[in-house]
Amino acid sequence: MAGLANEADLLKKGIIATVVYAFIMSIMGVAAKQVQQTIPVPVLVFWQSVFCIIVLYPQLYGHWQRRSKEVWKIHFLRSVGGFSGFLFYYLALNHIPLVEATLLRYCAPLCVPFVVLVMHKITIPKARWLPLIIGFIGVSLVIQPSIDHIDPWQIVGLLSAVGLAFSMVTTRMLSHQVSGQETMIVYFIISALLSLLLVLVRGDSLILPMSTWPLVLTVCVTLYLGMYLYTKAYSFAPASIVSPVSYVGVIFSGLWGWAIWGHVPNALAVLGIVFIFFSVLISARMVRRR
Repeated sequence: MAGLANEADLLKKGIIATVVYAFIMSIMGVAAKQVQQTIPVPVLVFWQSVFCIIVLYPQLYGHWQRRSKEVWKIHFLRSVGGFSGFLFYYLALNHIPLVEATLLRYCAPLCVPFVVLVMHKITIPKARWLPLIIGFIGVSLVIQPSIDHIDPWQIVGLLSAVGLAFSMVTTRMLSHQVSGQETMIVYFIISALLSLLLVLVRGDSLILPMSTWPLVLTVCVTLYLGMYLYTKAYSFAPASIVSPVSYVGVIFSGLWGWAIWGHVPNALAVLGIVFIFFSVLISARMVRRR
């Protein structure tokens, strides 16, 4: 009985941590969408990376260990995936509603089987095709492409899911070899370097106007807290619970988008959201049964 009560308590903590994570990340999306009217995307990515490096460094001071070339290779792939995921997400935020950009980013679990296929040459099991088809029908309902027009910024939003999927797969590979803090700080270091390179190529300035400081700080703090809570959620509850529950973030983003910008998804987009949610729910249950 005590074991069941403890398991139920951990499950409750995992659900609460996931909901709070989703809410905090929706605030990050709002702040990012607003501040990007003033500063370029690479500049925002650079400063959020620097902030998280400063927070994480004291936690790892004196705990660094030598790693093999294979581990550093995975670190690099994970960092590039995470960097491109955020870059594409922020770029999409500039051109499409917050709820659409958030939903397309949350399609990452649909992309994971294809990333595994490319990286590990593991074919997609037949049982996984049903939820994948349902999920991508949902994506098409959200994007609503036509023969005459496809919004390229929605495609950019979907690319953020591909980057996040690479990050998810490689983070899983690293979890057996390094600590979560090491994974995050290496990611933020590489993200800072890549964003700095983009800033230099574009000729942007890293100096932030004082009017943007509150919003940039909001992005930085919510990003770090969100990643911390996401990690805690997975330590409390299995992915089969965390992944579907995290979709509450789409609801939060929809509410923010309606309240601030007056964006209201049409009936087809709402139906697409339902399709994608059930796709992830079915996939998560399949993983749990295994």
